[in-house]
Amino acid sequence: MRHLTLAALAALAVTLAAADARAADARANPTWLVLGEQLALAAAEAGAGAPAGEPAGGGYTPYSERRGPAYPGDVWHSLGRDVKELPWMLWDDTKATATNPFSLVCLGLAGVTGIALSGNNGNDQVQDHFTENGSQLNTFWDTVGDVGGNPGLHFAVAGAMYFTGQIRGDTKTYEVSKTMLSALALNGIATMALKVASRTESPNGDEFGWPSGHTSSSFCMATVLHESYGPWVGIPAFAFAAYVGYERIDARNHDFADVISGALIGIAIGHAVAKNHELKVLGMDVVPYSDPQRGGFGLALLKRF
Repeated sequence: MRHLTLAALAALAVTLAAADARAADARANPTWLVLGEQLALAAAEAGAGAPAGEPAGGGYTPYSERRGPAYPGDVWHSLGRDVKELPWMLWDDTKATATNPFSLVCLGLAGVTGIALSGNNGNDQVQDHFTENGSQLNTFWDTVGDVGGNPGLHFAVAGAMYFTGQIRGDTKTYEVSKTMLSALALNGIATMALKVASRTESPNGDEFGWPSGHTSSSFCMATVLHESYGPWVGIPAFAFAAYVGYERIDARNHDFADVISGALIGIAIGHAVAKNHELKVLGMDVVPYSDPQRGGFGLALLKRF
């Protein structure tokens, strides 16, 4: 009986030692089940520290370092994050506009054109032409230009693209919508500031004539579309923007100088913002690359100094 007890105790000791060894091995080399439990625990701990009102996990990538929503699949929390980041994005795009050579040239031309056309009676000559010949557009086509060129409609289109991109998981549409919203906002601010500063009277008696807000917003939107989707979308958008400018003159809502300057301002801001929102890797632009000699093509990283 004594030998049986000792044998049982010995077997129990061996069993305990083996179990302890298996536990130590599991800690050192976790199975998929153990690894899954550890990941779930880590996620729960991260979620516990998430800011109030944001999804569990809390972590997000800043707008300047990500492509797509901050919280994919969560429209409203992503919207909240984008609203919080909006002032910083607008400031970043403002600096980009102020340092983009092409945009600076366009803005300079907008000012020079406005002064030149007003100083050499260019506006008066155009006005005399429409006074003698009358309006060339009927009420329907006048409404098309008036409504289609309204900045409010442009913001509505950009907003629809924003939610469509989020709901459908379309990163391209989402990113273009953010670019467009930022460009339209900056264009609106710049246009209104210039109107208040210049206080030129338009043919219809409006004391805030120069530059044309409809025209600047239309060309700003067309430029973003062209930079984002290429000429197949950009050329029709520019054609419609030009029509809006013509309608502004034909309806005698603006002088010739108002429209030309508005177009240049819209192009300047739309171009700079679109370029600033292009995909970057390690601070470098991603651009198409081709080697005609070897017949190769692909993508390259470009850094401007």
